[in-house]
Amino acid sequence: MANASIKIDTRAIQRQLSDMAKQIPFATATALNSIAFDVMRKENDSMAEIFDNPRPFTLRATQVEKKASKTDLTAVVSLRPAQERYLLPYEEGGQHATSGNAGKLLVPVDGPVDRYGQIPKGMIARLMQRPDVFAGTIKGIEGIWQRPASGNQRNGGKGVKGRLSTLGAKKTGLRLLYAWRENKSVNKSLGFVDRARKIIDASSPQALQAAIQKAIRTAR
Repeated sequence: MANASIKIDTRAIQRQLSDMAKQIPFATATALNSIAFDVMRKENDSMAEIFDNPRPFTLRATQVEKKASKTDLTAVVSLRPAQERYLLPYEEGGQHATSGNAGKLLVPVDGPVDRYGQIPKGMIARLMQRPDVFAGTIKGIEGIWQRPASGNQRNGGKGVKGRLSTLGAKKTGLRLLYAWRENKSVNKSLGFVDRARKIIDASSPQALQAAIQKAIRTAR
């Protein structure tokens, strides 16, 4: 029987495999970024489940701080610095974040609040510019107080009367707008890191598969 020699040209396959190898970092970076943004969205969604009527500011607390690239296969998801200041105790434990007045909490009593039940930004500074509002301790209660409207304000001071009406001022007696309370430990858990791990475990296989398929299409 005659000998036969068959040659197979594998150069095309080798080139394709080489091209695919070059696409692996791209596929990995694509998958990491997809997972990172999935973590960001779900962490932000969880804020509405953890907190009662949170502000939109809190609902945007999580960010993709750094995206992965072909040369740096690292994606970073974190809390934005401004939100991290008051959310960190819910992750690590401890007392509520405070500012000023020896770590006490300023809480609304009969003062203006926003639709989320919180003190509007800049409200205290604006109130403290008013001649009828002062900070002090009355009968052992430390807070922001409003004096009763004077006779001139009730009868002739149209501008002042209008502002007092907006605040719902009473005609007699001091009005406690906000009170300083002793700080206390938070009673909710953010679970940021644990949630991120679960999201990564659940979404990684699908994200990797989608990234590989995209890399294959790109390499053709």
